[in-house]
Amino acid sequence: MDTIDTYKAFSSERFNSLLKADFTANKSNYIKLAIGSIGVFTAIALLISIFTVIDINSLKHASDLTGRVLDGAIQSRQNTGGMTYFTLSLWVLSIGLTVLGSLTFSNLSSKRSRISAFMVPASRVEKFTMRLLTYLVGGTLLLVIGFFIGMLICQIAFGGAGVAMDELSNFFSQDYSFSITMAFILMALLGNSLYALGSSLWPKLSWIKTWVVIMVVQWLGALLLMMVSAADISWYAFFHFFELNIDLFEWGGLTLLALLNIVCWVIAWWRYKNTQIIQRFMTK
Repeated sequence: MDTIDTYKAFSSERFNSLLKADFTANKSNYIKLAIGSIGVFTAIALLISIFTVIDINSLKHASDLTGRVLDGAIQSRQNTGGMTYFTLSLWVLSIGLTVLGSLTFSNLSSKRSRISAFMVPASRVEKFTMRLLTYLVGGTLLLVIGFFIGMLICQIAFGGAGVAMDELSNFFSQDYSFSITMAFILMALLGNSLYALGSSLWPKLSWIKTWVVIMVVQWLGALLLMMVSAADISWYAFFHFFELNIDLFEWGGLTLLALLNIVCWVIAWWRYKNTQIIQRFMTK
């Protein structure tokens, strides 16, 4: 049995002490995480900048390109480089959130680490909140900082970030930008939530195990979708109904994504608060 009462009330003073103690004990790991998160974006930005600058310089030295033609070709290269960085950054951000999610409850992967985690004089809810803030809020902030550092590198190297930001500005001026943006944010957070849930269930090798489960569910879902699509259903009537009620489907989809995020974290909390120091299925 655990010596710390699972249902002890949340104390802000105790929580602040817990944060300080955790940072002191894991400072080197957090520094490595910060360097890795920012370093990935920096490396991508540097590689794209190098290739783009070389391409632009070769255009400038081409004897058959002058005036507006040359300016247009350079702007095209800047646009391509900036959008390439932006696209790759979104992919890195999505993967990074899943990695952060899989690290959320990594301190439960062995008996020794569980003892160290659960014997700290703080309630389970305080420890759970600390892990959530560290790997969701703090980790996401690191990824966003890395993204903007990479954008700055691209802007200084070849002016591509400014072009990409102009494209984004045009996108956000569209009526559909809000729903698409919210859908992307909620889906990215859902990736983090699913892997955090997997981390609470399988703290050891969490990312791999969660990925396998998600792949199996996706394949089963695709198979079910194929079976449904092959059924004798009036798809024209369905799409007509969808077109007439597009706002309902839009907000329904966003609400469903938000609820899935909440459900994942609720189950993760239930699993965390019921975890014992000595697990029957974890003896090492």
